[in-house]
Amino acid sequence: MRLYLSIDDTKLMDERLKSFLREQFREAGREYARARDAYQSGRTSTETENDTDQATDDEDGHKTDTATQKTSKELDQEPEAEADADADISVSSLPCDETGRIRIVCRRAADKRTVMIDTEARPSCFEPGHPDCEGCVRDIRDGIVETW
Repeated sequence: MRLYLSIDDTKLMDERLKSFLREQFREAGREYARARDAYQSGRTSTETENDTDQATDDEDGHKTDTATQKTSKELDQEPEAEADADADISVSSLPCDETGRIRIVCRRAADKRTVMIDTEARPSCFEPGHPDCEGCVRDIRDGIVETW
């Protein structure tokens, strides 16, 4: 019976520990993102309820927000524009190299990469349908992607 650990055994344990810790940190990050999103959606719904109290009907039957003088039709179109603007702001705030490529840590391969980001905030290494890639895109849009 062996009472000592060989160097190979400790390397294997180190890799398993690194993998375990990486998974735990990723799960904690995902949990934080879900909690933050729930908080933001709760705030948004509360603001929406307050805003509907201030709305009145105009002559065309559209509701008009008295605070901003926008019709319900205009208000429905705003979230898309805000989402695009938020994505642009979060992408522009990410660190990049001298060629303009964004520096991220790939969730799928767990390595450092420099990638170009398209207009939909997807990195050039994006693989549609892959859960890690989909999560990475959400993180890029939210501005919480892991960088280096």
